[in-house]
Amino acid sequence: MKKNGFTLVELLGVIIVIVALSLVVFPLVINGFKRNKKEVSAITKRLIEDAAITYMDKNPNMYEKVEGNVYCVSLSQIVNSGNLSSPITDPSTGHDIPISHKIKVIIENRQYVPSYIADSSCVESRS
Repeated sequence: MKKNGFTLVELLGVIIVIVALSLVVFPLVINGFKRNKKEVSAITKRLIEDAAITYMDKNPNMYEKVEGNVYCVSLSQIVNSGNLSSPITDPSTGHDIPISHKIKVIIENRQYVPSYIADSSCVESRS
């Protein structure tokens, strides 16, 4: 008598192989997503900082001087100048970045050194 189909042992064997493969592959995929999210977040930060530098080049003396060679540019100034489009989304959280946030830029030897500040003041928090 000819039987069609698989035995219970064969089905369990296939299920065990699939589970073993998923235990190996699943963590690799999750870590890849996390790594890509960090890279996108770093790229977004760099995009904001580059837009601040472009704004400062095109609009000399149109930004706030904090002290010495330290200046602040708000995201609203950069968006209004057309160097950046709004809304700006933070890829790590998925929320929009308020355009009241500022970028602190230090000018040293005619070189811009920007750093993104995540609040409406131009002072880095010590937390």
